[in-house]
Amino acid sequence: MTEHSVNKNDISRGKLVALAAAVATAALSFLAVTQSAQAQIPASSGSALQAAGYKTSAEKAYQFQNTMMDAYASGSTVRLTQSYSDQALGATAFTYDNAVAIDAYLLRESHDDVARAEVLGNGLIYAQATNFPFNDGRFAQAYFVNTPAPDGSGAYITPAAFPFYFYGSAVGDQAWAGMALAQLYRRTHQRQYLTAALKVANWIVANTYNTLGPGGYSFGTFINQFNQSVPSPNGKSTEHNIDTYAFFSMLAQITHNGNATNGASWRSLAQHALDFVLAMYNPAGGYFYTGTLGDQITINPSPIPEDCQVWSYLALLNNRYANTIDWALANLQTTDTATAPHSSLTGSEKITGIVFDTASLSTNSAAYPFADPNAVWLEGTAHSVAALIARAIAGRGSPSRFKDLETVEFFVKNSEAAQSELGAGQTVNAVAIPVGEGLVASTSVMDTGFGYTYGPSLHIGATGWYLIAIQGGNPFQLGYQSRTP
Repeated sequence: MTEHSVNKNDISRGKLVALAAAVATAALSFLAVTQSAQAQIPASSGSALQAAGYKTSAEKAYQFQNTMMDAYASGSTVRLTQSYSDQALGATAFTYDNAVAIDAYLLRESHDDVARAEVLGNGLIYAQATNFPFNDGRFAQAYFVNTPAPDGSGAYITPAAFPFYFYGSAVGDQAWAGMALAQLYRRTHQRQYLTAALKVANWIVANTYNTLGPGGYSFGTFINQFNQSVPSPNGKSTEHNIDTYAFFSMLAQITHNGNATNGASWRSLAQHALDFVLAMYNPAGGYFYTGTLGDQITINPSPIPEDCQVWSYLALLNNRYANTIDWALANLQTTDTATAPHSSLTGSEKITGIVFDTASLSTNSAAYPFADPNAVWLEGTAHSVAALIARAIAGRGSPSRFKDLETVEFFVKNSEAAQSELGAGQTVNAVAIPVGEGLVASTSVMDTGFGYTYGPSLHIGATGWYLIAIQGGNPFQLGYQSRTP
């Protein structure tokens, strides 16, 4: 079995100087930066950056995305992409995952990539227009994508009914779909993408604008047993409000400071989300709380998630809160090995990365006793890579950027190792997926602390975020580039 241990000492100061110099000149992608650094290091250097290797890794990851997208239909057929291999949730396509896939395709910008992003964008538009049981601008959490819709449209999108009933509409999912549609509009100038983005944005405002406590936007809605839409009893989410802030900020740019249907400006509506996010900051601890309890006012102190920390930086690009990245690295980093409790790894496999939240590290999970407290969340690891690159771009002249870039290199090497070995024997539409293309959601079964798990199933969300990260992308910014004052 291939050894997957990656040592930070293998990363030389010389190549980090070259890497930092390239980052300091522009918001370049990690692939471009590593290629620039490679050119400045003798070919004989044993510590030279493996830019060519990362390029190959990216190409294989895109091939996985294409394989998943074309599992049931191809070409311009309107569809969404199955999120996981068959071994997880069958032919289920999560709205969030497809938004991430759109971002990954738009970042590479080849003709085929943009065309694929448009197909998925058209899939979101179709899902929004036919959403069961309400087509009022919202998206469901997920859809089935293995059969054509019965309306004769030819679209491979149907309600995710039995046995999952993924009909709920969380604000974060709505905002992610909206951000992807806004990015598509910016890239293609096709009006239908902006129209769909505005529809879901107005749905968020009309259904979740909240004035209790620190304001912000509530969790969203769910569909009860009578197919009625009712407010979710969950508390407000910091992550959802980060997403909404970024989405409404994009709309403010695209519409030139335009207004929502209720007359409020998108800029002010974005600020309403930001006010909530900043109210969730714990200055003593250097992290963001997950949000509130169900009363919409009381702060929920535990667990503390990864996405609130690194996504806040990607969305705000405010170095006042840059220490949240450090909190995540210090408190949510782990290493999975075959000897870890309930690990799915074998032999000498060893992967280091980030977990979902503080609950994921618990060795006493009552809900999921089979979970591995050392499981690595590869999507979250990619989030951290993207945030570290963004902070390195902002840290021109700062010695700390060397440490950030060293961590980037370390996490990318671990993710590449996971890509090369994990996920063997998995299928999509009963067809084998080649080993070495996609990334699994987590290296072993991982408890999120929120009533669900991630596992070692190949995942377009984890793979999409990996592609975004190694290209230096930032999906929270219109145009994907991280720029700070």
